[in-house]
Amino acid sequence: MPRGKHSLEPTTVRPSRLALVSAPLVTVLAVGLGVATSGFGSPSSPSASTSSLGAAADASRSALSTTTDTADRTLGTSRSSARVPLVNNRVPVVKGKLWSTAPLDLRLEPRGKARAAGQLKPGTHVAISGRRQNGYAEVIVNKTARWVTADYLSKKKTPEAMAVSNASCPDGSSIEGGLQPAAVRTYRAVCNAFPELSAYGGQDGHGEHVNGQAIDFMVPSSSVGQRVADYLFAHRAEFDLFDIIWSQHIWTIERSGEGFRSMSDRGSATANHYDHVHIMVN
Repeated sequence: MPRGKHSLEPTTVRPSRLALVSAPLVTVLAVGLGVATSGFGSPSSPSASTSSLGAAADASRSALSTTTDTADRTLGTSRSSARVPLVNNRVPVVKGKLWSTAPLDLRLEPRGKARAAGQLKPGTHVAISGRRQNGYAEVIVNKTARWVTADYLSKKKTPEAMAVSNASCPDGSSIEGGLQPAAVRTYRAVCNAFPELSAYGGQDGHGEHVNGQAIDFMVPSSSVGQRVADYLFAHRAEFDLFDIIWSQHIWTIERSGEGFRSMSDRGSATANHYDHVHIMVN
């Protein structure tokens, strides 16, 4: 029988669009459910065994890190210590003694930029080992090896090398009374440099002694007198001297270029300054 326009289509089952869309979702849910129930937990919810393993690994890493850090710090300290120059504390054998002629830095090594550990005063009779390097000589001070500039060591105690002390003298009060400050300084320096001296002439009523500018250093022998005169001449500028008279010779600052000049005979050893050295300060 012919079908009209509104007659029903043959009953054929076709998948609907909803079924096509729902099927994959169901699959996904099923797979997800299977995973959830298969024993593989979420990363945020580890099992007890997994937590223990993780904690052990963390502890191992922490211990390794601590050990490494400690080793690094120890190694760093060792390297730092290795850079510190070693100080030679040996006590060298004394081979002799020399006089220092100037203030000398006591250096730890024989070079100009080496650290200094004190200073050697001029006029010091210092022990030496005989070793020399880079213009420095090894000296022994308080049983310790040090280095000083070799050019300022001398076999003889030259007048220039002798110290200028301002320390009070044993009988200073009786001599210093009435002396000018420059004369007091000169007296103290000579008194300390020459302990063999025991008699002096200070301020009195004759000649250059009137105003307390002059001193007479009485000497026990001509050799001592010559040493005193040389010492005073070497430090003439420091003592601000106007003149020096010794052994019938005179030096004056006004004619300093002529050195010591001969004087006329005055008739006696004292008048000709054979038994004492006379000075006058400016």
